Amino acid sequence: MSDNRRSSTRHDVHLPGSLEVNNITFDIVIENISLGGAYFTGHKLPMGHQLTIRFRLPTHDDPIDSPASVRWCTETGTGVQFAGLRAREVWALNKYFDQLLSDG
Repeated sequence: MSDNRRSSTRHDVHLPGSLEVNNITFDIVIENISLGGAYFTGHKLPMGHQLTIRFRLPTHDDPIDSPASVRWCTETGTGVQFAGLRAREVWALNKYFDQLLSDG
């Protein structure tokens, strides 16, 4: 999928995670991810909705936990933009992306 508005390369993945909306937690599966955001299945949310997304990377011990907002939605899933990745989380994602590229 090509979209020239993206500032970060998306990587196809299959990562279990969760999201928290209004103090309710839902399980999701992240299908693609970049430094800017993620697309997940398992729960559909309206445009602009604020949430917290949580997931673990196989290359990092600590979970990624970030506020995010819904940027787009389809019948099968939701795309969110991260709104607060910390430096160590950006480092962990880049290390994970490097591994994905070397594996494949």
